[in-house]
Amino acid sequence: DIMEANMYAWHSTLHTLHDHNGLGKGYGGGSNFNGPRDWTSQQYGPGASCIDTNKPFEVAVSFPAQAGFQAMEVALSQDGSSCPLSLRVDGYAGMAELSEALAA
Repeated sequence: DIMEANMYAWHSTLHTLHDHNGLGKGYGGGSNFNGPRDWTSQQYGPGASCIDTNKPFEVAVSFPAQAGFQAMEVALSQDGSSCPLSLRVDGYAGMAELSEALAA
């Protein structure tokens, strides 16, 4: 999933057909969520300094694949902001299976 998001949360997740949890990175999910916290509410969210979700922002995604699928790289940027946010989802146990699916 490139983007599972709303104004308060962003997650990008790699997962295979039968692994619904997969491996993800991002921010948000409430106080009881035990998932990734790669950013803060001061960086991403309504009124945040890097990505203010009250305003439009750009998303760029790349999939490095030298000798097989290596990662999903996500970059968020916004006009007027000097601090783009990025993440790299790699090291997932299902990379070989994802490589096969992408090559098909």
